[in-house]
Amino acid sequence: MEVLIVVVIIGVMSAIALPSFSSWREKQAVRGAAQTLLSHLKQARVLAIAENRSVSITFTSTSYTYDADLSGSCGACRSQVISYDEFSSNLSISPTTTRTFTSRGTSNSGTMTLTVGGTSRSITQNVIGRSYLQ
Repeated sequence: MEVLIVVVIIGVMSAIALPSFSSWREKQAVRGAAQTLLSHLKQARVLAIAENRSVSITFTSTSYTYDADLSGSCGACRSQVISYDEFSSNLSISPTTTRTFTSRGTSNSGTMTLTVGGTSRSITQNVIGRSYLQ
């Protein structure tokens, strides 16, 4: 009888904690993806300045590709594809666009929104190429 009461108490506590845990997981997935993406944007800017070349990050519905244009024609691009599934199977980034850093580190400005479930974070990029997490 005592074991049954303990099992019921554990079950009730688990039912109460589960929604909080799900919300926490979404927040952590968005936070991790946003930090990684912000790091890649900063890395792309530094690489563009250091190598005096254009560097682009192209976003699609399922991944983003980090391309370093080493020849001027992108025939010899160094690229790395980062799948959104590395962060969460429900991650989406909008808008799907290309961010290109020039050899001076400047870029097109705009805001990208990362979303998992009901949780979202935004990364804003200004015209001089600086990116900020909001």
